[in-house]
Amino acid sequence: MSKRRNPFETSETISTVIAPPNIYDSLRVAAPRKRNRQWEKERQSHKVVYRGVDPKLSLKVKSIAGDLLVPSGEVARAVIEYALRGYEQGDLNLHPRPNPLRIRMTLFPSSDSVRSYDRPAKLSKRKQPESLWRVITTWRGFSPKLKKELTALASDDGLNVPIGELITALLRFGLKAYDSGLLNLEPVQKAGTFTLALDGTK
Repeated sequence: MSKRRNPFETSETISTVIAPPNIYDSLRVAAPRKRNRQWEKERQSHKVVYRGVDPKLSLKVKSIAGDLLVPSGEVARAVIEYALRGYEQGDLNLHPRPNPLRIRMTLFPSSDSVRSYDRPAKLSKRKQPESLWRVITTWRGFSPKLKKELTALASDDGLNVPIGELITALLRFGLKAYDSGLLNLEPVQKAGTFTLALDGTK
């Protein structure tokens, strides 16, 4: 009778595990590189983020930028700089008024801000529009000098208004001038894309 093998005996041969082939070796493709973020780091000081800008005006800026084939930040900057010049020359009047619902002043008083508190608020079945302060607008291409000027104008020592309201008022004035032909935005070709000419006036 033949000797049967014991299933619990350990074998002296060691089984080898076969590793799957590396797809980069089989395709002869270099491993993916880490993305270089140096460009963004260098231009971080030229990025602005504003809360409370009227989204309709932001969309109009984006539409103009699309027509001119330039970045929307450059259009926004040109329009705001034009409005600031108008404010300095007295063509744009920014008169902040007290807002009973906030500590800061407002450039856009509404009937909602002066409602009396002794009567209950009306409940409406319609969904209330989202407050403007929830809207966040981001542009690139603003110089640090322009950013400081806008912040100083909106600060307590300036107009004492939210910066989103100030940007909205400046955009409204500048876009109105653009529509009427007082502000001319001319794209100038640069390597690979267009940019706006430095003097944006006719």
